[in-house]
Amino acid sequence: MRITITPRRETYREKWVRDDFEDCARGIGIVLVVYGHVLIGLMNADLVPAHHWLISTDSAIYTFHMPLFFMLSGLHVERGLSRGRQGFLSSKLQSIVYPYFLWSVIQGLVQLMMSANANHRFYPSDMLDIFWNPIGQFWFLYALFLCQIFVCVTTTQRLRLVFIAIVAYFIGIALDANILTIALKFFLFFAAGILLAGNLRSIVTRFATLRGVGVTFIAFCVAIYLAHGLGNTGTDWALPETALGLRTLPAALLGILLVCEIALLISQSGKGAVLRVLGLASMPIYLAHILAGSGARIALLHIHVENVYLHLLVGVACGIAFPLALYFVAGRLRLEKYLGFPRARGVTFQPARVADALN
Repeated sequence: MRITITPRRETYREKWVRDDFEDCARGIGIVLVVYGHVLIGLMNADLVPAHHWLISTDSAIYTFHMPLFFMLSGLHVERGLSRGRQGFLSSKLQSIVYPYFLWSVIQGLVQLMMSANANHRFYPSDMLDIFWNPIGQFWFLYALFLCQIFVCVTTTQRLRLVFIAIVAYFIGIALDANILTIALKFFLFFAAGILLAGNLRSIVTRFATLRGVGVTFIAFCVAIYLAHGLGNTGTDWALPETALGLRTLPAALLGILLVCEIALLISQSGKGAVLRVLGLASMPIYLAHILAGSGARIALLHIHVENVYLHLLVGVACGIAFPLALYFVAGRLRLEKYLGFPRARGVTFQPARVADALN
């Protein structure tokens, strides 16, 4: 008997809210997130030689995978605001702020206990930083909540939102890097999601052909090459605090379009069940993948395995499988909200043979 996660039939209300194509895009995005963080861990552990081709893949991914998530997060903001601004922010305290603090503490405590084997030393005083300086990957949740506050205190009226987003972006790239300026830069993509709400599928459909994917991929590669400083393989410019300057913006936009094109084609083919499951589970995966991926790296090093490709394969597999298993257990025990996970309303958890949808 195998445990699988299989899509269930959604209600009319859920179909109106969710789009399989969007979930497939999230699925692609979260795989890229896990890959990027596992690879960075290997680079920090000096397991990836200087100028190795994998370093360029990391830099390329970092130009667009988080802008993609900010854009996708903006798609349903107006629907959330229809309940009122106070209700909207209250819901985000449960879905964004609570997971941020809970998993920052969990990951911080694990890093503290494992600091002798970690790439970076972690100290008890670092735990206090989570109020103003997020730990690791949790900057995304902090910045996303700031974006949600921005839109609540400003407007979703289209022309004004465009103006505010552009001004925020230029302020963000002009000032010294901190979590506020990071949020200001990413607000451009969050606002784009708000503006594209209800129209994203129809827009992407115009480009979502095999030829369109090929053209977008070539344009993306050219944009990456130009943003990379004509061949410089350093990664500093791709980090959250330094990324999204004007030279990386075309690559970010093309990367988002490329993922959306691929996601739509897969969704239309009826072969997107696995990606859809990953998209629905993207929050649990995001919260827990660092612990699993880092644990896999430490375990492999303890048995003297240093092959970078094996590390990458095992790290990504563990970074996805462990959070999925945790989500499965939480769903079966109805503990999702206590772990900061979304309620498993789009998936059912049941012991079964491998479902046809996942074949």
